[in-house]
Amino acid sequence: MKDCGDVRAPFPAKLLQALKNPWRVEIEDCKSLEEVFELGELPDEGRSEEKELLSSLTELQLQRLPELKCIWKGPTGHVSLHGLVHLDVYCLDKLTFIFTQSLTQSLPKLERLEIRDCGELKHIIREEDGEREIIPDSPRFPKLKTIIIKKCGKLEYVFPVSVSLSDQASPINVWKEIVLPNLKELSLEQLSSIVCFSFGWCDYFLFPRLEKLNVHQCPKLTTKFATTPDGSTSAQSEVLLI
Repeated sequence: MKDCGDVRAPFPAKLLQALKNPWRVEIEDCKSLEEVFELGELPDEGRSEEKELLSSLTELQLQRLPELKCIWKGPTGHVSLHGLVHLDVYCLDKLTFIFTQSLTQSLPKLERLEIRDCGELKHIIREEDGEREIIPDSPRFPKLKTIIIKKCGKLEYVFPVSVSLSDQASPINVWKEIVLPNLKELSLEQLSSIVCFSFGWCDYFLFPRLEKLNVHQCPKLTTKFATTPDGSTSAQSEVLLI
């Protein structure tokens, strides 16, 4: 979709329910677009399949959308992104976040995350009050190979990491390391506000297959990247309690 005139929300909830086959979305140069997916409330007859909404989406590319305020408008609890492989956003002047916390639990196939020139972006993953949860034993992004973030002046961290304050929480949950087993490229450039790679209870990320690390013009970054004895790359930040 390109140069789409006065269209403000191209994908209403009823249309999304009808899309079953694998599909990709590319939107660029739409000056009036304010949201991409208008989720809304599902009718009663659709609730048995509510987790299937957006499950066939494989690629999402959004470029030069100056009025875009959110990608997903409405409740995301019934959305599953388990088919998403590539996400590329560029020059979205008003976008403040990419994912909600619930959406990050359904990204087993995500391989590429590229975010550039999003001046108002504050969070890649937005945490709402009451959404903190136990860090899972398996990584949230088991197939993630590439992270590229550039020219996002308000971004303070890449990933939030927090745990439930319920009876299930324990020191093991709080201090464990998180592994991104397939990450090969990590590029952080011209991020004037970024302080750390992860914010929360976990201060240690491990990248066993990292081949390319590029950190440039990130003056406030406190995270230390190092090579471990087995050849992996680690990212260690100061522990910041939420």
